[in-house]
Amino acid sequence: MDHKWLEDFIALSREKSFSKAAELRHITQPQFSRRIRALEMWAGSDLVNRATVPLSLTTAGEELLAISRQTVSSLTDLRARLRSGKDNAGWVTLATGRTLARTAVPTWFTQTRRAVGDYRLRLITGSIAEGVTALEQGAADFLLSYTHPRLPLVLDDANFESKAFGRDELVAVSSPRADGSALHALPGNTNKPVHLLSYTPTLALAQVLQDGIARQVQQSKQELHLHTIFESDFAESLHEQALQGAGMGWLPLSLVHADLQSGKLVHASSPVSSIPIEFRLFRPRKSSNTQARRVWDQTA
Repeated sequence: MDHKWLEDFIALSREKSFSKAAELRHITQPQFSRRIRALEMWAGSDLVNRATVPLSLTTAGEELLAISRQTVSSLTDLRARLRSGKDNAGWVTLATGRTLARTAVPTWFTQTRRAVGDYRLRLITGSIAEGVTALEQGAADFLLSYTHPRLPLVLDDANFESKAFGRDELVAVSSPRADGSALHALPGNTNKPVHLLSYTPTLALAQVLQDGIARQVQQSKQELHLHTIFESDFAESLHEQALQGAGMGWLPLSLVHADLQSGKLVHASSPVSSIPIEFRLFRPRKSSNTQARRVWDQTA
């Protein structure tokens, strides 16, 4: 039995709605429903009255709910004691994505260490949903994430706060031809679409990019003709493919700035200009990690 099922069950009992509870847990409703069903299979009994509106718990569900709350609370308290123990003294844990871990974290770590002192940073990389879960469950002191209206970043303002951390932009790049023009130049045409290096649809950058392209194409009234030949949830892999001449992609400027300056990559001509992106640093409003509070105060 996965302890996350108990947390799902507690959320469901509170929200009395599969869709609302799934949103709170940062997963899809079908995935959430499967996890509740898995818990019922483990328990050997129905836990939820699905025919009632709003839904309610069965007698077995009410009994398990009390134990679930006690178990989750005990595990949370234990984790807090272990994290504050001698072996974890001086550590600050940051959850973020792999691209920001490469482009934004190194400078921030150097600057804050200079200001705060010799603290130690533990980095956890994963999806936004995984980062949010780590922050909510106390497994991370901070979450560094891209922010955009389309991104599923849902944190309770009463319990969490954030500050602007930095800005970047997605730029269309390609390897160059011998004359310096883009090998894979936008906008392409029906007979010869541009080879696209694309982000996995669930990735944060993919959703920011999709929205930005749609808005700018609508404004320019010029259609793009694209043919996806490579897809990855790792911006650095798209970067490498672009350097190899496989296709063009919209990549963070912070990632490709040096290559644009050296001529290894060039801007792909396009009706779509660069797409601005913002990232923010999130933390719990209440934190027992003194070092993390100092790092927060020194983050501009």
